[in-house]
Amino acid sequence: MSPPITCIDDLQALYHRRVPRMFVDYVESGSWSESTLRANRLAFDGLTFNQRVAIDLSERSVSAPLLGTDYALPVALAPIGMGGMQRADGEILAARAAEAIGVPYTLSTMSVCSIEDVAAATTAPFWFQLYVMRDEGFVRSLIDRAR
Repeated sequence: MSPPITCIDDLQALYHRRVPRMFVDYVESGSWSESTLRANRLAFDGLTFNQRVAIDLSERSVSAPLLGTDYALPVALAPIGMGGMQRADGEILAARAAEAIGVPYTLSTMSVCSIEDVAAATTAPFWFQLYVMRDEGFVRSLIDRAR
């Protein structure tokens, strides 16, 4: 039995035990010099949440519009290239989870699951991250498929 998950570090330790190293390295790395990854981590490390207790939250909402559509949270699941290598049908499962909680999902050009498979497995529209490549015909076909 795994120890209880009480913080993000516990979750990361469990991930490291269960997932092959090559996949961990892929997910935990950034592109090129990783300067953006480092800057983002520093920015998030600077955030502090103040705990407040005994406050009536029954009328509070974190819903907000994003690009003209109202969502339950003002966030989107970002594209993760080859998410399906982390788990079979990973992109489909992530898209379904995003749909269930009311946030947009973004499918990567480099996904394992196809645009059509994700669309068939969900009812909510999702976003598509397009890598523009030299083969213009291929890029146009991706755009057509995403539409």
